[in-house]
Amino acid sequence: MKKILIASLLGSAVLGASAAQAAPATTPAAAPTSQPAAAATVSEPAATIYGNNGVVKPSAYPFFIKSTLYATSDVIKQLDIEGLSISWDKKTQTYTYTRGDHTVKVMADSNIAWVDGKEVKLQGSPTFKRGVLRVPVGIIVRGVGESIKWDKTTQTLWVGDSIK
Repeated sequence: MKKILIASLLGSAVLGASAAQAAPATTPAAAPTSQPAAAATVSEPAATIYGNNGVVKPSAYPFFIKSTLYATSDVIKQLDIEGLSISWDKKTQTYTYTRGDHTVKVMADSNIAWVDGKEVKLQGSPTFKRGVLRVPVGIIVRGVGESIKWDKTTQTLWVGDSIK
């Protein structure tokens, strides 16, 4: 709960080179008990993300680590960046994003990304939550040469053709 609260508080920060994501809270089915039921809370996504084909529907909510937005790799796929290929190396736990002459590599639990072969320090580390790696959205999108815009007021990320 502390992590969700901290991520919510940090959600007002400006989008940095990367970002993070909080998974949605779920309420288990009611079970017969003699105890009164506790009030359930549902977390909200830290940001709304628009890709080249409209709003992105992530498998788990994006969240912030410091001022960096992190999301599952399915978000990067849904951005529909033309010419982008994504590969996963299970042994090294590394995602590689390639588009034309641009390459971005991010590794689980490392605060270093490699953008076109150059080391870039991240504000947080890509991390597994519920078995899925969350990756820094901004560094990947910028690193593969796609345009990006962050609207702090509405907590909205616009990518590529979606930029208004």
